[in-house]
Amino acid sequence: MSINKLKSVAQRGSMFVAAAALVAATFAPAAVFADALNPLTERSLLLSSSAPGWQDTDGSGYSTANPNPGAGGTEGQPGYVPGTYAPAGSGANGRKTGQTFSFRISTPATVGAPIKGFSLQYCTTAAGLCQAPGDNAGDERTTDRATNADSLAGKKSDLDVNMGSAVAGTDYKIFVNSVEIPSYTGWGLAAQNVEDTAYAGDGGLTGKNNYIALTSATGLTNAPANAQIRIVFIASETNYITNPGSGSFFVKMNTWSTETVGAVTPGVGGANYVPGGPNNIDGGVTVANVMADSIHITTKVLETMSFSVGTTNPDNTNYHIDDDEEEPVDPNRHGTCDIIEVNNRIDLGNVSAENSLQTDRGYGANSYWRLSSNSSGGATVYYSGETLTNTVGDKITPSPTTSTLSNPGTEQFGLAFDMDGVGNKFIPTAELSSSFALALAAFNTGGGTYAPGLNVLNKVAAYANGHGELGVKGSSPTLATANFAFDVNSVKNPVAIADNITSGGVLGCETGKMRYVANIAPDTPAGVYTTKINYLAAPQY
Repeated sequence: MSINKLKSVAQRGSMFVAAAALVAATFAPAAVFADALNPLTERSLLLSSSAPGWQDTDGSGYSTANPNPGAGGTEGQPGYVPGTYAPAGSGANGRKTGQTFSFRISTPATVGAPIKGFSLQYCTTAAGLCQAPGDNAGDERTTDRATNADSLAGKKSDLDVNMGSAVAGTDYKIFVNSVEIPSYTGWGLAAQNVEDTAYAGDGGLTGKNNYIALTSATGLTNAPANAQIRIVFIASETNYITNPGSGSFFVKMNTWSTETVGAVTPGVGGANYVPGGPNNIDGGVTVANVMADSIHITTKVLETMSFSVGTTNPDNTNYHIDDDEEEPVDPNRHGTCDIIEVNNRIDLGNVSAENSLQTDRGYGANSYWRLSSNSSGGATVYYSGETLTNTVGDKITPSPTTSTLSNPGTEQFGLAFDMDGVGNKFIPTAELSSSFALALAAFNTGGGTYAPGLNVLNKVAAYANGHGELGVKGSSPTLATANFAFDVNSVKNPVAIADNITSGGVLGCETGKMRYVANIAPDTPAGVYTTKINYLAAPQY
């Protein structure tokens, strides 16, 4: 590929990940050096959690620092039941997260011209002066900036790279075309603060570590042009990245021909790591991310049990000019793609029996997620979470990772898409309010908008068929037709549920209606059961 063509490619958008209880996304433009460099293309950033950095608790409010002691016993001995908490790298823990960067290089890495360094700089903008992301009060230049430890109780935090003792191959890994590099000998990681002291915008400088340099004297030597590089930072209790407390941020990415970073200059990095300088191989581009909270699911397991339903889609709600039902509805109250209304708690079960579950029938509840993006390369949506767990460590058995029918009388927790209609993709017209129908018709006349549903994304088979009967036992039984799956490993390794990476295409208003099911057996222990399900989106530009 010619240099001119590479420079042209560099002017495209960048890729980002947003995750979320219900996750929305935006895009980041290429940084200011893109015209002078070969770009990194097909860029993606996947977070282990999109929760804000001040959040580190599970559904019952327990954290690593304050875990529920569980049902007791001695660790390592028979009968021991561990307490519940949101461990580092889990979807509910924004304080201690892991991150995965994926991109394709333009310049080949060979024995004669290896890649000896990667740099990642977190800023509040994609170009210009760099301020590290965060919402703590004060400015580190006047020594009045609050620390994350001081601000967590106030639901604020600054992004901070806490990987001072990171071990290559354990705390971070590097892959070339999906194959892990054979040796990490000589690889090292340095995390430091690189902000522009000339920055004079709102919020001030944070003083926290916002710059990562991965270096090796040998470097990568077996990566051809267009090879996919994946850098995975694995969160632990001692090595992790703290998310900012709110808002979006950008990560400026570059590759280097020297392992010697040199003396650090504010806003630039090391003396040898100057974007656009002689040691800069590929880069001058960004990825982006935005913070969003988790869906919090709560239920009780009593002697008799049931599920209760939670969040709503604004497209189901009629908006009127006033309270007089005879007045016409106001279609202008609906936008082309209104965000899902903020309400992240779902109560599952029989309302007349304290929202509890029962052994003779299944109960379901719904939430929605919605994603819009101009990512021409497609996108993938993931979930991350644990099965329902009570405060003494008892867990409802999750559905298998392959699709299975709802089965009342047997322990089961799972999720799937609750969608039917044309091609089993679109939310049925019956679920749309009359005001949204009017708005949709008006928008389509004026140039078009998507009906709510998965117009572009394709559901993963195991999670595709949650629409239908959950099953009822007794004298007049109802056979179950709805299928569900759940992967408990998703708590640390998010699981894909929908994508259009193969076909590509922008996402106008992708709306997923999710359904959750929980069934219990006669011997399911009593208690209050909770979990958090985190949704993450990774558009590709």
